[in-house]
Amino acid sequence: MKISICGASLPPFDKVILKKAYQIGKEIASNRHVLRFGGCWGYPYGAAKGAFENNGRVVAISPAKNKSEHLSKYKFPTDNFTEINYTDLGIPGRNLPLVIESDAIIIISGQIGTLNEFTIAFHQKKAIGILERSGGITDIVKEIVKICKKVDEEDKIVYEYEPKTLIEKLNHMNNE
Repeated sequence: MKISICGASLPPFDKVILKKAYQIGKEIASNRHVLRFGGCWGYPYGAAKGAFENNGRVVAISPAKNKSEHLSKYKFPTDNFTEINYTDLGIPGRNLPLVIESDAIIIISGQIGTLNEFTIAFHQKKAIGILERSGGITDIVKEIVKICKKVDEEDKIVYEYEPKTLIEKLNHMNNE
């Protein structure tokens, strides 16, 4: 399964949530899933690091057109991933391939960009894992779902605070 990690990429970061992001990445690697992220810092980078350091496959989906722009314009990292795809779509354009080309997404905190990724996944009826109590948009997702649901989209969302259980729930949903 290809799982995109979407979440806050700008500080401040909660050390407990950073540790949980790392654990999510580690669980993704141990389940032999592919971790995808926006090539950015923050909680997605923490998850990427967790997967990469545990021999997982990590794909960065960069908004840049090349490595130079990835570094100079976006000031994004060039480590803790096994491959990088330069989209030349900018932000938020890069969010479309990040989400659409994945089987599931996990939301960790987040602001407007993460909300955009969530709504794309919700509309596409992707499996969505919410790291509960991570702040940001995770605090309002249930209200958004209540307002926006059309036909059973909420059945594709799991809420969990423990990384291992969150990945288990996504695995179960993917196998149904």
